[in-house]
Amino acid sequence: MMIRRSLAIAVALSFAVAACSGTESTEAALTNDDVQAVGAEGDAAKVLSKRAGTTTTLKRSKSVHNPGVDELAFAATGPDAFDAITGDNGAADAAETPTTAQPTAPAGGGSATPVTTVGGGGGGDVAAIYRGIVGTLGPHDVVAAPVVDPPAVVAGAMPLTGTLGEVPNRPAAVVKIDNGSAARPQTGLNKADIVVEEEVEGGITRFAAIFHSQTTEVGPVRSGRTTDIGVMVGLGSPLLMYSGANDVTDTLIRRQSEIQNHSAATSSGYWRNRSRKAPSNLYTDTAPHWASAAGGPPPPQFAFRAADTDVSATGSAASTINVAFRANSVSWSWDGGQWLRRQGGRAHTIASGGQVSAANVVVIEANEVATGMVDASGANVPEFVYVGTGRATVFTAGRRIDGVWTRPTLASVATLTTAEGAVIELTPGRTWVEIIKAGAGLLSAQ
Repeated sequence: MMIRRSLAIAVALSFAVAACSGTESTEAALTNDDVQAVGAEGDAAKVLSKRAGTTTTLKRSKSVHNPGVDELAFAATGPDAFDAITGDNGAADAAETPTTAQPTAPAGGGSATPVTTVGGGGGGDVAAIYRGIVGTLGPHDVVAAPVVDPPAVVAGAMPLTGTLGEVPNRPAAVVKIDNGSAARPQTGLNKADIVVEEEVEGGITRFAAIFHSQTTEVGPVRSGRTTDIGVMVGLGSPLLMYSGANDVTDTLIRRQSEIQNHSAATSSGYWRNRSRKAPSNLYTDTAPHWASAAGGPPPPQFAFRAADTDVSATGSAASTINVAFRANSVSWSWDGGQWLRRQGGRAHTIASGGQVSAANVVVIEANEVATGMVDASGANVPEFVYVGTGRATVFTAGRRIDGVWTRPTLASVATLTTAEGAVIELTPGRTWVEIIKAGAGLLSAQ
């Protein structure tokens, strides 16, 4: 019975990818006038949708954890609610976070007082709108056969970096971080164990920064996407910190029972940095979230090699990596000891000073499918299917290794192997994962 179910899911996945990849969404976009209406002040600002003449009403509500702060809440009166619209524009940003400044962080960062979280969120009409794949899978639905065993736990080593030390008894914490120009320089990226860069609507990118070994202030915090489900579920029982999401996406995220949801819409522990403009000014600190978390360390995500391993005969030499996201040109350069990141033609720096760096850069090619959602400009909201198998290119210790990623289920850890099936080992330290559209030719290196 399990074999039949696994085969059926794998077949369905392959057909869905073929049907959806590269296609245009059938959802209608809102006009600029509609977007302006969304931004209008006051109650009951009505926005006319282009499908079936239905209407979405913009209403004011009070934040659960910040009673003096207005939040925008969208209440749909038809099947294609504005909750289906999400993006990096003012209209969508209003839907995901409060519109006025929250309290500035106390000196020295966020409070260590455990956050409080209430139920809520979600409620979107998923069946009527969602056309993606990841949100339809259960955590243990099998879509690919394993090639090798997942990375083993190494005593005395951090599970996500492979570096030696006392392992904190806490789950991984995933924080969605803005990468728009107004969000830079970001806070906390160089304290993450893993950072996943994913493309969203319009070709811009956002980060899913995964923390475990270090606590830190982090931000600007932004909204979730369905791609995040594929990133998070294999981490065991991770925390998720994000500003919110449209109702459909939030419903799909909250259905993942393994994820401890600490959305800013339903949790305390967030504040506004008044030196920056909303929406790119929402911050949090991992410490108070961990203080209220359950569960232990995440499973290792990579196999790491011993420090004295000779890699001179592994793969081929590489000193520069270029990843051509549609609206964000990214490059990495090897300085002899680490990879240094640039984007938009300049060094990518962090708020505390210094350049974003990594011990490893892993480029994952994944199928892109339409979610059935669009942003206010009419751009498709994509989903990258990080489950199954695909091409992987690993950059470590100044070397390039071409291989394959394999992830049998959402709950599985993705393994990295050569074409011959040998495990690809990484340098202990921070790893950046660049998820790009399969077969699009977005990666070049020399």
